[in-house]
Amino acid sequence: MAAGRAVLAIAAKDILTWFRTPSAILASLLPPVAFLLIIFVVAGAVGRNPVALVVEDSGPQAQRLVSILEGSDAFRIQRADPVEATHLLDALQVAAVITVPATFDDDYRARRPDPVSVQINNLNLDFTNDLRRSVPAAITNFYVGQPDTPIMVGVAESDLRPHDVDLVQFQLVPILVLLLTIMGIVNGGLAAAREFEELTIKALLLSPIGRGSLIAGKILACWVTTMLVAAVVLVLSYAFGVLRPAGWYWLPALAAIGLIALAAAGLGTALGGALRRFSAVAGAGINLSIYLFFLSGGISVAAFLPDWIQAIAHFTPTFYGVDALEAAIFYQSTENLGRDLAVLLATAAVGLVLGTVSLRRRLVAY
Repeated sequence: MAAGRAVLAIAAKDILTWFRTPSAILASLLPPVAFLLIIFVVAGAVGRNPVALVVEDSGPQAQRLVSILEGSDAFRIQRADPVEATHLLDALQVAAVITVPATFDDDYRARRPDPVSVQINNLNLDFTNDLRRSVPAAITNFYVGQPDTPIMVGVAESDLRPHDVDLVQFQLVPILVLLLTIMGIVNGGLAAAREFEELTIKALLLSPIGRGSLIAGKILACWVTTMLVAAVVLVLSYAFGVLRPAGWYWLPALAAIGLIALAAAGLGTALGGALRRFSAVAGAGINLSIYLFFLSGGISVAAFLPDWIQAIAHFTPTFYGVDALEAAIFYQSTENLGRDLAVLLATAAVGLVLGTVSLRRRLVAY
């Protein structure tokens, strides 16, 4: 009973200290917020390319093609005259100019070649290939609705997932995992390092508190603060409709979050015991967390990365955390869920052992 009270007292002290330390809060929150802002900016520049549309024919067939282009998910259409469109392309305000010629309807009725011109600024392969695929797809949709279509090939799409996930929404899961790892590693490390840097560790060692209770209290405090921040993020995400596990899938999602936070707290405590300096722990913890973020699919889907990076990623615990959360939150799937949670459970156990051993050795040697 006394040991339990000691653990709670140490945890309460560290939680209050964290709330009163703006530098620790900023060190934990700034990297995920920065990556989130980057994702928002990048999402506005990819997916739907800005295109100037010049329409020189007011006939029904031309207007039907225009309607298809404007309704496409591949473009952000801006109507323009030829001179304005050229200026927009030269000024890099659009990626291409699509021109529907004045003879479009006449050529269509006469079954003559009926070209739609596309002028592309091929500044990089990503934009260029998107446009080269999207314009023919829109024209194919135009012909599909014609009774005498010359296109005899149809496309039957079968989606693997029940629904599409927005790019920003998809990237929120790796950013959430980044937040958990930084919160756990940095704050767990700072809570341990602060005691050595400020020499308060002497008072703690002289108090009637066992070393085990001291270590457990510090890990518990770090885990609680990490889960509190995660709870705020989840509530806000649910309110805005971006991260909403359905039904019982809340349980594996919360289990994955709790295990990631616990593993990070243990690793942070180990780092704090080894380095014992605020600045060193913050630098090492943030850098380690960002590397884990990239390897777990923070910028791109891990399965689409080069083979050698995929091989490394499969030895990265956060890879399994991201996979478990995506399955639970977006796809309501149990595929690989048992494997993912087992890896996270083992990682949490290893993290706790590392944190306990590292800090205990430092306390014994102090």
